[in-house]
Amino acid sequence: MQKTQAVSRVELLAPVGKWDVLEAVIAAGADAVYLGGKKYNMRLHRKDFNFTGEELQEVVKFAHAHNVKVYVTVNNLLTSAEISELSAYLTFLQEIDVDGLIIQDLGVARRAKELGLTVPLHASVMANAHNLESLFFLQELGITRVILSRELTLAEIKLLHNQVSLELEYFTHGDMCFSHGSQCYHSGMLFGESSNRGRCLKPCRWPFKLVEHDSQAVLPVRAGGPHFLAVKDICLLPYLPEVIEAGISSLKIEGRMREAGYLRPLIGFYRRALDRYYEDPAGYSFNWEEYEALHEMRVRDLSPMYAFGNPGPASIGYTGEREPRFFSCAVKEPVLTVQDLAANPLPDPGQEKAGDSRPHLAVKAGSYPAARAALENGADIIYTSGENFSSQGPPWRLEDFRELVARGKECGVRVVIGTPRITLPGEMERIYLLLEETHELEPDGILVANLGAIYAASKTTRLPLYADYACNLANQEAAALLQKYGVVQATAPLEFCWEELLLMSREFPLPLEAVVHGTLPAMVSDHCLPAALLEGTTRYQLCPGPCRKMQYGLRDAAGQIHPLETEHNCRNHLFLAHELALLPYLRSFYGAGFKSLRLEIPTYSAEEAGAVTKLYRANLDRLWESPTSYRFLEGDWEKLLQARKGPFGTGPYTRGVKVNKTGRLAPRV
Repeated sequence: MQKTQAVSRVELLAPVGKWDVLEAVIAAGADAVYLGGKKYNMRLHRKDFNFTGEELQEVVKFAHAHNVKVYVTVNNLLTSAEISELSAYLTFLQEIDVDGLIIQDLGVARRAKELGLTVPLHASVMANAHNLESLFFLQELGITRVILSRELTLAEIKLLHNQVSLELEYFTHGDMCFSHGSQCYHSGMLFGESSNRGRCLKPCRWPFKLVEHDSQAVLPVRAGGPHFLAVKDICLLPYLPEVIEAGISSLKIEGRMREAGYLRPLIGFYRRALDRYYEDPAGYSFNWEEYEALHEMRVRDLSPMYAFGNPGPASIGYTGEREPRFFSCAVKEPVLTVQDLAANPLPDPGQEKAGDSRPHLAVKAGSYPAARAALENGADIIYTSGENFSSQGPPWRLEDFRELVARGKECGVRVVIGTPRITLPGEMERIYLLLEETHELEPDGILVANLGAIYAASKTTRLPLYADYACNLANQEAAALLQKYGVVQATAPLEFCWEELLLMSREFPLPLEAVVHGTLPAMVSDHCLPAALLEGTTRYQLCPGPCRKMQYGLRDAAGQIHPLETEHNCRNHLFLAHELALLPYLRSFYGAGFKSLRLEIPTYSAEEAGAVTKLYRANLDRLWESPTSYRFLEGDWEKLLQARKGPFGTGPYTRGVKVNKTGRLAPRV
């Protein structure tokens, strides 16, 4: 008879924002705590939370005296300037003997290696590790623990656990996001407060109405309230045996902004349940009286979220009545009118690179007809969208790629095959098949959007890799790291304002592409809104597919309609209400150092794609042929509005994330 192995003990990991919380959670039985300094971490809303350097040193001494580990969050998305200032802080954290660093940015991992640090590195949930290949990638970097994507099920995690030596951490209780980790750009683009930099203002908690996109007619829904994206808190207390058996090594409790009076009993519930389980795993049964007590002190209502599969509408707190705080409300997005065309809101780039060659005009298209139209109207680079949006008709076929690549070679246009932003474990086999099939067509490259896709493409193809905006590359160190994996060009972050993008263009080791036009992605989620709101179901309950019947949008409280697209994996993509259009302000890009300017138009029809590409082609040509005499023609604005009705705005270029606080550039008039 095969002897059973002893049950491994998992770590109970508690959040800490202040000293009294530290004492409380340790007294309640936490095995480890995670916390942040005064900068570089993902919880920066309140100045009375987080720790100074001196306080961190005392935290480590106190925790170690109680046999508790300390993990420090250095998990912001960082610019090159911030990375350059980081070395002393990282060295300090090792010197005070912290037990691990939680990081999001690949640049931090590279800098830690350059410094010869031996402190263990843990990949944040914001690293968006959601497939086996992303775990392999992080393991190669020297990461020892990965905080897994919240969309992974326990069954998927068990399969991953059996194939890697990494420690796997999983959120077990607390506040959750509607969007995939690191892929929510709404707050950053609209308010300049980025979810990737610890300042999210949570547009997911706004009230909305579901509408038919074109007619704007409000649709009746099953939901009991308007907060369609307001996910409940995760709670896995009743399911600890299943969590442990999945191979998770650390149970993460969310709540670094919570007070001691809340966290002490919360940690106690999990501590007591774990201890009872280890005393007698075979005879363990859940204490429902404990759960009732936990339920009474809950912040939001509770859900197991994705642990056992897509939870659908059961995961949403539609009424919003249990929201502890609304961080923001809907505001009007920037909109351009004819009167705005003469005054350029983009600051003067200053010392221009006058000798710069004309940037390539790149177009991301969502269908073969749209890609062909863009190619025929002046695009230098065609990206095929990694998503097959329902609005675009039939999905991409191998024959589409073959014909597009052949036509591109005839016209001297590069064709780069796109992969999806999200590729969960069950979807990766199709990525390998796509890479294998398209490699034989000899396209000019592969557009990659997550760590798993980068790893898979680098191991299976010799084609150049183009890093899409979803890779969140914001500094030289991260870019240099990806160069070793075959990345030859990067897309600038969508959230940053014009000034930050200019700084990036001057210092980046990779050719840099900027998105200058198109639909701006705000969130991407595995929660299907049409299915949940209209049918009360998910794709795994034989959903009748309401997403195929019409095009939808969400109307916010400011009256703006955010387009909603469903793609081939039933994933939902929500966009800003206004599209980006920098056609009148291309003069600012002359000599700014960008290798390529992109039209991000995967939801455009062939007619729209062709017309808009033609307008940008003509203006770029006129600008680079005679920069001193170039003027934008008001008639071209009218042509843009005829091609695509908009509304159009400047989006993150004027409202996005500002990091650099000195050397401000003067507005151009």
